[in-house]
Amino acid sequence: MDKLVYSLSVMLVGIAIVFVGLVILIGCIKLISAFAGGKKKEAPTVKADIPAAPAAPAPAAQAAEVQNDDALIAVITAAISAVWENKSSGFTVRHIKRINNASAWQKAGREDQTYSRI
Repeated sequence: MDKLVYSLSVMLVGIAIVFVGLVILIGCIKLISAFAGGKKKEAPTVKADIPAAPAAPAPAAQAAEVQNDDALIAVITAAISAVWENKSSGFTVRHIKRINNASAWQKAGREDQTYSRI
């Protein structure tokens, strides 16, 4: 019976030491973060590099396509910003590549990669 009481007391002392150590560690981390990152982070600004319209006069169909690309870039940038909220320090959409003729394996792999990051 003495061995049981002794082993339980050793266990309780060990658990208490671990929790006290964790509380001290949490306090140190909060103290360091207060000194190192005292400034609040500003909301990220969304920048989109929209390609400039061609200098030479373009046919009506090509001008509409460029305008649609500008709108598409703006929509994609807004969607990414809504998903990430304030999790990043800002980003820039520089290029959008349309993928129309991908095989089923490529589409499945792309979806797997996309949904594994959400």
